[in-house]
Amino acid sequence: MKKKKHQPPSRIRYNKTHPTVSIRVSRDLYDELKDLREKSGKSLGDILREALSKQAPSANKAFQRGFDKARRQFVVTYRCSRCGGIIEVTNNQEKQEIADYMRSEGWLHTSCLLK
Repeated sequence: MKKKKHQPPSRIRYNKTHPTVSIRVSRDLYDELKDLREKSGKSLGDILREALSKQAPSANKAFQRGFDKARRQFVVTYRCSRCGGIIEVTNNQEKQEIADYMRSEGWLHTSCLLK
């Protein structure tokens, strides 16, 4: 039976708050990273933090564009009978009442109408 190597409590706490990230990269990318690290004097962690701060705004913009596109396509709205402003259907009770109304009024697919 193999014994576990003893680690001091401070090392255990450090490992919990600083997890290891391990990735495989091509030799070319490895050489570029190594070269950048030597030229800049920065650690790989600092290079990664810099890259993340440059990529995060781009990723956030892409997410927002996708969210906005889906919202435009799928949001259900109707006009207020008093002011004419747009009301979005958001809560389940309202959705159920709309569905009940559409059923009671005989709303159906155009294709069902032609059958």
